[in-house]
Amino acid sequence: MRIANHRRSVAAGVFTVAALTALTACGGGSQKTTDNAGGSGGGKGGTLHLVNQATFSHLDPQRIYPNRTMAFSARTFIRTLTTFQAGTADLVADVATDTGKAGDGAKTWTFTLKDGVKWQDGKAVTCEDFKYGISRTFATDTITAGPLFAIAYLDIPSKPDGSSQYEGPYKKTGQELYDKAVQCTDAKTIVFRTKHPVADLNNVLALPGYGAVRQDQDTGAKFDFTLFSDGPYMLEGTWNPQTGGTMVRNPHWDPSTDSVRKALPDKIVVEQGVNAQTVSQRMVSDGGNDKYAYTNTRLDPSVIPQVLSNPALKKRSVNDVGGFVDYLSVNVKHIPDLKVRQALALATDKTTYRVAMGGDIYGEYATTIMSKTIAGWKNFNILNAPPEGDIARAKALLQEAGARQPYPITYGYQQTPVQDKVAAALQASWEKAGFKVTLKPMGDNYYDVLANPTQNPDVAWVSWVADWPSGSTDIPALFDSRVNISANNLGNDFSELADPEVNANIDKAWAIADKAQQDKAWGDLDEQVGKTGAAIPLVYQKYFYMQGSGVKGMKYFFGGFPDIAEVSVR
Repeated sequence: MRIANHRRSVAAGVFTVAALTALTACGGGSQKTTDNAGGSGGGKGGTLHLVNQATFSHLDPQRIYPNRTMAFSARTFIRTLTTFQAGTADLVADVATDTGKAGDGAKTWTFTLKDGVKWQDGKAVTCEDFKYGISRTFATDTITAGPLFAIAYLDIPSKPDGSSQYEGPYKKTGQELYDKAVQCTDAKTIVFRTKHPVADLNNVLALPGYGAVRQDQDTGAKFDFTLFSDGPYMLEGTWNPQTGGTMVRNPHWDPSTDSVRKALPDKIVVEQGVNAQTVSQRMVSDGGNDKYAYTNTRLDPSVIPQVLSNPALKKRSVNDVGGFVDYLSVNVKHIPDLKVRQALALATDKTTYRVAMGGDIYGEYATTIMSKTIAGWKNFNILNAPPEGDIARAKALLQEAGARQPYPITYGYQQTPVQDKVAAALQASWEKAGFKVTLKPMGDNYYDVLANPTQNPDVAWVSWVADWPSGSTDIPALFDSRVNISANNLGNDFSELADPEVNANIDKAWAIADKAQQDKAWGDLDEQVGKTGAAIPLVYQKYFYMQGSGVKGMKYFFGGFPDIAEVSVR
């Protein structure tokens, strides 16, 4: 998933449909799980406050994709078949009794629902509710902006244009195809059949986008911001998409069915649309209700020196590696000579990039496209390049390539004051090595421009995060040329890499039913892609948040967003 405008295309291998745009987070292994901000957990009661700059663009389960929205909804009003243990990437059962049983070489997955899981009106959550909720994903003309992995993975034929022959529960076109791919063998058992082995389908199903929806409550596009709950909290009154709302306890949530969500606060008040600098100043000041507040708005640079120099403030903050990786996409069609691409990588000064982005608190130097937080991450440095680059070696490679100098390239980026500084720094280092750089700043539709092959620059800034702890949401999405949406849309394959060996190994990775072996295959593919020069890793991003002094038990999702599963304000 890209970070800048919170959009992302599903691209899950040759077997998938590369689909419309949307967002999420992920990683692998275990993130910082200690209470490094706010002390140990407390008791029940009180009101937790969430103060944010960004608004939740959607709260319909099948339309939820931004990391921050998933982090909030998955702990408050949406339960899924599986979920992640608080503060870790460890998959555990949620509404299901276990994390699923794979069969037929991971082409079928079976889940049995627990007893006692209920909607906010007291009715039981059933297999049919999950089947119906997931079916809404296919109604792409009505249910927009959410994750589309169900379309990519489920064993449902595609039309010639790549879209699914099943068009969702409103039109019901192709309903019999969906009913074969997703079956409720009884009220408690649901079976999924996929086009190819999906060793981590149980991870996919942990996304809120694969939560249950009860058909009698569904109002199509109008269902957004209804927040009909099967989780520990429910909406009090109405939700204001601009300013937020208030969550209170769901009286029919049974904690004996939920080992992850402690649901300690009695109430959660969400205040959104607040200026980012104001959010940070309020976190620092710690006054009134802000003592019991948290945010998923990163600390504003204006307050960071104060926070780092004051032990009491620093104790209430956290700065750790999350799931996002910043990298440069290098278009191999525009720059077809590998030696030229390698020269560009060697001429890239990551130190000036990181300084411009905020220094070591912003992130660690990256040498891979997969995040360090993802299972299967492989530690390598293709060219053994130091963070500051190697201008002498870069010049030598350009000479070996016999390329004309200065070698002209266009660098595209999403324009902000900070990114202007980054662009100037990269331009300076590249031109020292013999490149002639034309800067191409772009606006809010940045990724749409990158995805247009007629407008795609030679080199482009990208920030990406996987959707769950697997390279399956990194490598195929970014480097499998066969999942481009159309001849006029590159999807996320901004480098236009069309490497037969890479594609063949992606196919082999998809065919691996054992998740650990498949994770290793994605790490090997990351290295293989690195050798093509199609991408230049820059930084593994860190997240930097702060919370009120009265918030206890805060942990962080593997992608780097606050996890309130065990939070208390008492």
